Amino acid sequence: MIKEESIERLLSIVDIVEVVERYVPLKRSGRNSVGICPFHDDRNPSMSVNSQMGIFHCFSCKAGGNAIKFIMEYEKISYPEAIEKLAASVGFTLEYENNHFGETKKESKKILELLNGYYQNLLYSNQEALNYLYSRGITDELIRKFGIGWAPASQNTIRLLENEEIEPSEALNVGAIKQNERGFYASFTERITFPICNHTGHLVGFGGRTISNHPAKYVNSPQCSVFDKSRIFYAFDLAKKSAYDKKELIITEGYMDVIMLHKAGFTNAVAVLGTALTELHLPLIKRGNFKVILSFDGDSAGINAAIKSAKLLSTNGIDSGVVIIQDGLDPADMVFRGEIKKLKEIYANSVESGEFLIRNIVKNYDISRPIVKNQALNEIIAYTTTLNPIVAGSYQDLVANLLKIPINSFRLTKNSQQNTNFSEFKNEKTQNSVQNGAFSRQKDINELQILKSMILNKDYLQLFYDYGENDDFKAHKDLLGIVLSGDENDENKAIFRNLALDENILEFSEDDKFIMALKILRENRYRDEIEILKHSDDSDKLSKIMKLENLIRALKSKKLR
Repeated sequence: MIKEESIERLLSIVDIVEVVERYVPLKRSGRNSVGICPFHDDRNPSMSVNSQMGIFHCFSCKAGGNAIKFIMEYEKISYPEAIEKLAASVGFTLEYENNHFGETKKESKKILELLNGYYQNLLYSNQEALNYLYSRGITDELIRKFGIGWAPASQNTIRLLENEEIEPSEALNVGAIKQNERGFYASFTERITFPICNHTGHLVGFGGRTISNHPAKYVNSPQCSVFDKSRIFYAFDLAKKSAYDKKELIITEGYMDVIMLHKAGFTNAVAVLGTALTELHLPLIKRGNFKVILSFDGDSAGINAAIKSAKLLSTNGIDSGVVIIQDGLDPADMVFRGEIKKLKEIYANSVESGEFLIRNIVKNYDISRPIVKNQALNEIIAYTTTLNPIVAGSYQDLVANLLKIPINSFRLTKNSQQNTNFSEFKNEKTQNSVQNGAFSRQKDINELQILKSMILNKDYLQLFYDYGENDDFKAHKDLLGIVLSGDENDENKAIFRNLALDENILEFSEDDKFIMALKILRENRYRDEIEILKHSDDSDKLSKIMKLENLIRALKSKKLR
């Protein structure tokens, strides 16, 4: 775990404007820098960035936070990963609670990068490996882009690690070598190598392709401290930008499919490192809110993988489609044959995952027999009842047509009532009031200046406790409550940033001026109470009015209390 004080020091030395400018062009505007917000469809500059406060904020979509939060949101990576990326960009050395973990992580990266460089240097000395790649349509440009290499005989790799004084335990820890009763040996021997990075671009392992008659055509790095094939997509680091731009991810079975798809312009293609998707892949997919196209081979293994993957995606509410290329071809074959236009049409007309699964179920039954037809229906219902009721109900027509049964004779959901999750919705009026706070009504500049000063300077927060009263606020009392509560949830933070970066609202720089602003609020409150009393039937209103007028006169010469 990264030490909190180390994170604070990192944030204190970085200029958030410089960080954001690596991703988005900014222009100076007063005390802030402004630019197009990358987190929504922004046409006019809605995002402000302030170096002094170290924050960014979008006045439209309410995204905001510090430099770490910006990198997290833009790169779609976790909090620790964003910290490490920011630290690396400025040459800052982070401190960890567990130094051993930090050192192991650093050493792991060194070992894998050492091997990767070694393998890449050896590729062009092996003509047989090059000929194989060229014969599959892989060019020198693709070799460089994907870092393809060649792993030599085991003893050569072992010797390299020994020369670099890398302990066997360290190499084992990152999957560079394996061990049996006869000793240590390299994980990759006489194979074409494909470096595998995680979603942040860090090298975590390799895939290897034999060009001999070895029974294992493809192998991956062994499961280890840095490599877990059940959560990694091959080439996601290269496909990420395109996938986010297109809001679509093409998932294939192998390295060659991905490389050739990228060659053909399908730069949002990745590959699983096993036979199908797993639960551990889902966070990466959900984070990007991708539509997924499953592009697996038409053999039994590919179809089974497609079924398993489509079910996983659909039951988790992820929009997806399935493509099974006919005639035993795979995506790499089609690109090699120049059938790119046809491939685009195939992907554009993928079969929605739920429909694919239902059709596949029906295909396995002889529905000419009534009892068997009912069995098919039961299997379909067993699947659809795992889905959102609205999604399940949308397959009613499809099932009726496939099974040739009346549409009202069955139900694909658990309940007759299709329940809508109303907890996902908020009262629009309430939501606007909370999100916009003071800005949804007529502004009281004095109140907003006080609030902004309290947000930016905790000393003013204490002065308010000493001299102010909640009832002194009229226009923005709800916003005052949020500031005083100290509840800094994401919604409240957006409100604070909104006010802090509003250049039309100036904060106080002197205690006396802050206290004077509180006096003005108090006087206005007293005068409002006087007006109410004047038009009331209160029998004691004259004495109450005189008391309030005396309090107003006292405000001219005294403090509030």
